[in-house]
Amino acid sequence: MSSNLTTLVILVTLLHVGVFVIMIMIRLRRDEPGTAGESAKIKSCAVCSQPATHLGYDGLDPDERHDPHTGRSYSIDMTHYQPLCATH
Repeated sequence: MSSNLTTLVILVTLLHVGVFVIMIMIRLRRDEPGTAGESAKIKSCAVCSQPATHLGYDGLDPDERHDPHTGRSYSIDMTHYQPLCATH
């Protein structure tokens, strides 16, 4: 009985170590410079200069499109999107 318990403890420990190593590899790969390109740079909100969290459509595209499900307008031209903070 003790042998089975020891084997189980060893297997669970190896599983935890393996998951830990994978998590470290993912973290290191994500933090490598140049892997995320332009999106890795922190941009300022176009309204208040706080750190931006998303891009917002400015509504100025002459070829504006509308989502048939939600009715929201959008543009396929990325120059019509500005960085905005969570407040805006």
